[in-house]
Amino acid sequence: MARIDLTAALENHMSKKQLVLVVSRAFALLLITWALVEVTYLPDRLFALIHHLNLRCALATYDYWSRYYLILTFSSVVRMIALVLAAALFWRCGPRVETLFSPPQDDRELSA
Repeated sequence: MARIDLTAALENHMSKKQLVLVVSRAFALLLITWALVEVTYLPDRLFALIHHLNLRCALATYDYWSRYYLILTFSSVVRMIALVLAAALFWRCGPRVETLFSPPQDDRELSA
């Protein structure tokens, strides 16, 4: 069975940087999955938006449902873009991400 045993990996001298890379990439995969779930809601929201835009009357100055579905669709697209960008940031695991998952320790903490 291909199971990742974290304690065995640490016993085999897995460096702290490698562990942070694994955790960062796992979090990136979670964000990508979340973005893909958001994609599944998009057809429903677009369909509802188009439906309510077609029902609008020329005399009506304000249509609650059209505006509601427009905001809902727009926020969903913005959320998907933000999730993909965050996933790309965590996948690369730069210095900022390393300090997020593994903050630098003071010399006093190491000697204690």
